[in-house]
This record gives sequence, structure tokens and C-alpha cells, in this order.
Amino acid sequence: MPEPRGILFTKRITLAATAGNGAQGTVNVFTVTGAILIQALNVRCISSVTGASAALTLGTAGVANGLIASTTGTGITAGLSWSSATPGTLQAAIVNRICDDNIIITVGTADVTGGVLEFEILYKRMSADGLVS
Repeated sequence: MPEPRGILFTKRITLAATAGNGAQGTVNVFTVTGAILIQALNVRCISSVTGASAALTLGTAGVANGLIASTTGTGITAGLSWSSATPGTLQAAIVNRICDDNIIITVGTADVTGGVLEFEILYKRMSADGLVS
């Protein structure tokens, strides 16, 4: 039976300049199995992102900037929401997107040397095996 209001999943990521965790390349945020409908996705900065000229996008392997376009890392500071290339205090969540691939941060230009981001996703299964972990 489908979930009437969706499934809420939260994950906190501490960034550092290591492979898969803030060095240039990708950071896995959510592993997506099957197909899901992202009802809402919010990214809240807990501790400011550091790294001189690091640029971050949020998306999937297929479309690296499919959810959030390239953003200067140092612009993502504590207390702000990150849902667009210009982080702010009162930003709308990312809503109503179908996804069938892992959700990742792509780090370019330079390594992210620090910061903590909290990801909160509300989703519905679009396939029998639709799951976020």
C-alpha cells in the first residue's frame, strides 16, 4: 500500500578534504533504489562550508547539477538553506522531482575542507522497490 504522506529521511554529512567526503569528485548523499518522487528536499547548513574556491552542485551521476546549480562552497554558511546557487535563510525546498539514481554532491574546482550539511528528503515510492537510504 502506498504511503499517503510519504517517507521522511534525514542524513547529516560532515565534509572534509578526503575522497568521497569533500575532495574533488562526488559525495554520496542518498542511495536511491528503484524510482521515487521527491516531494520535498531541503539542505540546511549546520556548520559553514570551507574550501577557498570549492564549487558544489547537487544532482545525480547523470545530471550533476539537476537539483542545485554550481554554488561557491564558502557561500553556504551556518543557518542557511541550500536549494539554489544562492543560499539563503528563507528558500523553498526542492519539490516534485522524479529520481531513479543516487543523489550526490559534485565537488569541483577545489576540495571542500570542512562543513556540515543536513539533508532532509520527503519522498514517495514510484516503483515497488523505491527506497532512499
